[in-house]
Amino acid sequence: MGLKLVAIWRRLPVLVRAPIVAFVVLNVGSILAVLPIFGNTKFLTSVPWALPGTMAIMWAFWLYATGSGYPSATRAYRATMTRDKTVSASVWRAAIPAVIASLIVTWSLRLVLPSVVPVAPPSLPIDISVYPVTTVIGLALAIALSAGVVEEIAFRGYLQKSLEDAYGIVPALILTGIAFWSAHADKVTVSHLPFHLALSVLLGTATYLTRSLLPAMVGHVLGDALLLPAYVYHRPHVAWSLLTARPVWEGHANATVVDRLHVIVTSVRPSLLLEPSSHPLAVAGWILIVSSIAAVFALRRLARVAAIASTHRQR
Repeated sequence: MGLKLVAIWRRLPVLVRAPIVAFVVLNVGSILAVLPIFGNTKFLTSVPWALPGTMAIMWAFWLYATGSGYPSATRAYRATMTRDKTVSASVWRAAIPAVIASLIVTWSLRLVLPSVVPVAPPSLPIDISVYPVTTVIGLALAIALSAGVVEEIAFRGYLQKSLEDAYGIVPALILTGIAFWSAHADKVTVSHLPFHLALSVLLGTATYLTRSLLPAMVGHVLGDALLLPAYVYHRPHVAWSLLTARPVWEGHANATVVDRLHVIVTSVRPSLLLEPSSHPLAVAGWILIVSSIAAVFALRRLARVAAIASTHRQR
């Protein structure tokens, strides 16, 4: 019976198998990660013990997902899906600017998006603002760490790697981005798709170029850690005002698509940058444009450096 099930599983197309495996990995990792986070909100709430607990669990999860432990029959598969476990210094130096530029792109896109399409204000499943500051910091960092580790292993690892090998990098990036958005569908709507797709494509490109999950993992953790203060305390005010904004065209009841685009473009015209405090949308919009250009150049440089490093490694 077991051999028959294995044979049936192997006959399934990668487009079916890869998402199933990725979402199993995602759910297992998420369940493990939530234990210390939820526990710290119930027990010893004045002590920020969620972070060290999460670090220990994520380290064990990383070891298993990358090929350690039983069963031995899946070790090679797990190691392959999670790519290289080390990154050379030269690749790190090229990857860091690319990841930072990618984060700025996605941050600014997240700030701009509610002014373009209806997007619900962000929220956390647990209100952690009621706890002591040290506990809040520990919880926020634990949430960022667990999301970065688990989601990168599941999506840029098990899902994207399988799709890359079967269909090529471009379909893999797009399909992984859609899956990444769908994994958050309990908290977001279709209007969030551009943000999740952009983040997934940029981190996925860095992963593909470096052949490692580590740069994207670091970027994911950093990105979540820096966004969480706005989600928890609704600060800084300018960020929260953009995150909770309504579309700039909303007052034009009978506006066509062209009219709405005109209103959006007018709202980010360069002249508004002369009064940045009065026009945060224009500032965020131009940060998005400039950082997008910077990200393209940074990723191109990363591609060259990674190719050279790969050639040296093969000698």
